[in-house]
Amino acid sequence: MKVIKFYADWCGPCKSYAPIFEKVVNELGVEYENIDVDNDTTGLAAKYKVRSIPLTVFVNEDGSELKETGILSEDKLKQLIK
Repeated sequence: MKVIKFYADWCGPCKSYAPIFEKVVNELGVEYENIDVDNDTTGLAAKYKVRSIPLTVFVNEDGSELKETGILSEDKLKQLIK
């Protein structure tokens, strides 16, 4: 699984979510990417049609995806990754 977090530097909820996200992905050893929607050179924000942030996208090995908007708790994030 790969986890992609979309954020912006000016976004208050994004700043609150960042340490939770970093702790969980590092603890679980999952592949992840942080994308600043204001400086996205990858095109992923457009691909995933980001409309509000923070947005977390979970991409499974089979290509299926799940999107969750807002601040996820540590427990919810772990549940969605496992």
